Amino acid sequence: MGGQRHTTDEQRDLLIAGWKKKARAASRARKGRNLYVITLDPKVLDLEAFREANPNYREGMPCVYVGLTIHTPGDRFEQHKTGYRSCKYPRLYGVELALDLMDDFDGTGLKDTEQEFALADWLRDQGFGVWQN
Repeated sequence: MGGQRHTTDEQRDLLIAGWKKKARAASRARKGRNLYVITLDPKVLDLEAFREANPNYREGMPCVYVGLTIHTPGDRFEQHKTGYRSCKYPRLYGVELALDLMDDFDGTGLKDTEQEFALADWLRDQGFGVWQN
């Protein structure tokens, strides 16, 4: 499954400590949130819950996870892969960030959380398999 990373407990603890520090700083700065998209391994389609959440999935289209974070998308991807506050789909099936999939998405005028749902719906309308929490 897509790009499992192996870290020691000590390495993982150091990563988590760094992410928590960044999150506190971003919270104090009242910084906006970042949308991100992670490409998922097509094997995620073997899971009934994923298929049921995507009844209009078009065969051959990518499967993705859509999220919103105060972290950078790269840090959030790493968090998913190490299992830190991660949904199983990006943790087990995440392959890479796919921010280019957002290029034509226009979330102007929407609140952060509205943008996340709108992006997920926009991708689903194109036939993508999408998971979001």
